Amino acid sequence: MVIKIQNVTHTYSPGTPWEFTALSNVDLTINEGMVLGLTGGVGSGKSTLASLIAGSETPVTGSITIDGSLPHPGKNVGILPQQPEEFFFEKTVFADIAFGLKNKGLTEHEINKRIYSTLDMIGLDHAVLDKSPFHLSRGIARLAALASVLAMRTKYLVLDEPTVNMDSKSKKKILGVIQSLSEKVTVIYISHQIHEVSAISDQMCVLGNGRVLFSGLIVKYKQWAFKENKEDLLPVIDQVMYGLKELGMDINTDVISLDDAVSNIQIALKRGK
Repeated sequence: MVIKIQNVTHTYSPGTPWEFTALSNVDLTINEGMVLGLTGGVGSGKSTLASLIAGSETPVTGSITIDGSLPHPGKNVGILPQQPEEFFFEKTVFADIAFGLKNKGLTEHEINKRIYSTLDMIGLDHAVLDKSPFHLSRGIARLAALASVLAMRTKYLVLDEPTVNMDSKSKKKILGVIQSLSEKVTVIYISHQIHEVSAISDQMCVLGNGRVLFSGLIVKYKQWAFKENKEDLLPVIDQVMYGLKELGMDINTDVISLDDAVSNIQIALKRGK
């Protein structure tokens, strides 16, 4: 089971003075059961690719298939857009989540069961269902929006900057939920926050000027970013570890936290005595 992106080019306003090519000859394979981190600078094409994978737009040339079929929003792929809480429209969280499920033809019993199990999946208190989505804290509102997408039970989920404008506590909660979700759905995590996306991704894809600059396992990604002197695409901890490795220190560069880094440096120093 896989998402295949083949020779995709996408141009906005073709044939006009405002013509702009957002993606050019993009090839990418996203396997089931993983978190793919998609990153790049402003104007790199991240959000455009997200829209194409989610079926919100159709590429000008090339093709995108999900398990052999075209992207179908709410059926084989779901998307959590930037600032998803701005898309709430019902009086209660329950009604907002239930809206899409009713359109799928689920019975009232099935809708209740689906909604409660989805909240349990992401650790959200059932009491939120009776509240107005417009009066929730930003962190809870973001989780409620995520629940609305997850309730559709698509196998693939596109998250476009899911932690933008959130405090550190809420970000940690969201990232933890995303990691737990990877056991149930394939996640395409789009973010310019490199320390976040690299921390939870199994594979990475880097876009630049609409083209794929790198695609591969997270370990290979870090090696590539350091070798190519792309410090902005490498968390500070990894910059330090790979820098020490480059200087000849016998050190394990595979770290995920400051404590891990300190421990590895101490071990390497003792080993060098």
